[in-house]
Amino acid sequence: MPRIVMIDDEEDLLKVTQNLLGKKGFDVSCFNNWEKAEESISASPPNLILLDVFLSGVDGLEVCKRLRTSHATRYIPIIILSGYPKMAGTAIYEFGADEFISKPFEEEDLIQKIHKVLWRRHQSV
Repeated sequence: MPRIVMIDDEEDLLKVTQNLLGKKGFDVSCFNNWEKAEESISASPPNLILLDVFLSGVDGLEVCKRLRTSHATRYIPIIILSGYPKMAGTAIYEFGADEFISKPFEEEDLIQKIHKVLWRRHQSV
C-alpha cells in the first residue's frame, strides 16, 4: 500500500482527500504545517508527497526545492497543489515537482496523476 504525505493548511481538504485516497488503497498521513510533516517524512519516507503551494508560515515551492536538494528526499515524487494553475510550469521546471494539480481538483484527475507519478518513479528505479 503506497504511503502518501499530504501537506495543506486547508483542514477540510485534508480530511476529504485522506478519506478519498484511503478508499482507493493509499495510506495517507495529513499535515497542516511543514514542521510536523518534515518530522514524519524524516522518520518514514513516503512514496509520494502532495504539497500545497501556500502554507502558513512557509512557501510550498521552497519546501519542494528543499526536498529536491536533500539526499534523503530527492527521489520522493512530489505533486504540487495550487489554486493558481499558472504556477504549474514554475513548480515543475524551477522547483522540481513531478506533477501539478490545480485546486479545486476532480477526484479522477488526482488519482490518475498519483498513479502516473508513482508508475514513472517505479520505472526509473
